[in-house]
Amino acid sequence: MKGKIYRIFLVVMTIMMILSACSNSSSSNSTSGGSDSSESNTKPTYGGKLVRAAIYGDPQNLDPAIRAHGTPTSMITWNIFEPLIRFDAVKGVFNPANAESWKISDDGLVYTFKLRKGVLFHNGREVTAEDFKYSLERVLNPKTASPNAGSLTIIKGAQEFIDGKSKEVSGIKVIDPYNLEITLTKPDNTFLTIMSLPYAAAVPKEVVEEKGEKFGQEPVGAGPFKFKSWIRDSEIVLEGNKEYYGGRPYLDEVVYKIMTDQSTRDNAFASKQLDMMVLGDAQYPKYKNDPTFKNQIIEVPELFTRNLKFNLKKKGPWQDVRVRQAINYAIDRDSIIKTVLQGKAYPAVGILPPTIKGYNKNVTTYKYNPKKAKELLKEAGYEDGFTLKILTTDHPAFGLPAVEALSGYLEKVGIKVKIEQVDFASLLDRVNAGDFDAAMYSNGGQPHPVEYLTRYFHSKYFGASGNTGYYKNEKVDALLDEAAQTTDEDKMISLVQQAEDLIMKDAPWWFFNYNKAVIVHQPWVKGLQPVPTDIDYQDLTKVWIDEKMK
Repeated sequence: MKGKIYRIFLVVMTIMMILSACSNSSSSNSTSGGSDSSESNTKPTYGGKLVRAAIYGDPQNLDPAIRAHGTPTSMITWNIFEPLIRFDAVKGVFNPANAESWKISDDGLVYTFKLRKGVLFHNGREVTAEDFKYSLERVLNPKTASPNAGSLTIIKGAQEFIDGKSKEVSGIKVIDPYNLEITLTKPDNTFLTIMSLPYAAAVPKEVVEEKGEKFGQEPVGAGPFKFKSWIRDSEIVLEGNKEYYGGRPYLDEVVYKIMTDQSTRDNAFASKQLDMMVLGDAQYPKYKNDPTFKNQIIEVPELFTRNLKFNLKKKGPWQDVRVRQAINYAIDRDSIIKTVLQGKAYPAVGILPPTIKGYNKNVTTYKYNPKKAKELLKEAGYEDGFTLKILTTDHPAFGLPAVEALSGYLEKVGIKVKIEQVDFASLLDRVNAGDFDAAMYSNGGQPHPVEYLTRYFHSKYFGASGNTGYYKNEKVDALLDEAAQTTDEDKMISLVQQAEDLIMKDAPWWFFNYNKAVIVHQPWVKGLQPVPTDIDYQDLTKVWIDEKMK
């Protein structure tokens, strides 16, 4: 009975999430993009190449077990690797993938996945349950040093395996080649979400062992697209997998052009060298008001919260909660969004965005109040101020422009800002390693509110696993643990909101904004969707090129 209640909860939660997303973007007539009106009268055709911009720079590698969940890697690996199930964030449902079906025991502890027959890795070998056991244990193996291992410690026997007390994870059982059973130590209503992510997908053991570290440069999965080539800092090319169990993708090829410079992207799009690109803040008004492109825009409130995170592992004035609260009061986020981001964002009331179940508009929040900021700094013993070193990139939405803007507000209350700018890959590495005092960042992408908060604020995820600010509050941990185990939706939401309120009061971040994600595309590109988890995570099996229009 509990399993049934849980599944009903998932459907309700995700439907509400999508309804919320729609209500927030209803003012735009471009939520579904200009492609939908023509799609209704046009049958998708096979062939063609999609050239898209990768605005966050070159991924370090494409091994899903090695890299932390992040846009530069995941926007590509989602198409190369095939997990047991996939989450359709637009429709708000879990769909069968490598597993054609699954069931959850009434006590919420045992997940049984029935695999499809005939699913092939890109090297031609069939995927079996043994491959998933190997792949999940590979993530948990300390030798892999996967930042995603913490997500799988809920599996029975995982900790013993990590500690070297057992040679395999007892909770992962291969019943036969097409049936896999996973037993948890306690109910966790985020587990299906975890199993839908790229690092939970199967990888071929023989290829991993043959290639070693090069597997991340030449990945082999079972997804709808195969890795073809990679020119560092230039482009990554995938080709359609004609043997994909779900049917051949419409696209023959997808090219990710590494383009971090906004003007370069603009010029490439204008000259039709790019088929689609994510718009930055400065670009948004230009395309939104252009009669040619305004109907070729897709936008959605993404499940991302931009922030200035404090490193609570390092000594500094920010260790005092009053200092962190003062910084939140000192900065006028609304003005920065209006002037610097051109209105292409939503002010962060709390942590959870309005497109997720559990969003609480009445959560403890911080409004611009420089007088209150000065009072708190004085109470904390920093009446004369201090210097805050902020690590950032040139990202237009949560990078240097925003840091320069907030610096002026902090200086007015006596806090001097020292800016250190690095490239996006270096930012990821340094934040994951805890090598910063404060860093401008963007966190999110999880469609489940428990997973959203747990990933970034639970102490079990310290470091690269997600809680990169090393925030710890035992009450928050307990509330999130209880929320993950309950099958009562109302109780889950109540616990989530209690946890969020405590985190807001502790102010481990300066809470900046929720992203308004926008894609502009050429008129011949069809099938793009408003994906709230990240608009970059397009389901490319649905995308096609109308060669007649091109």
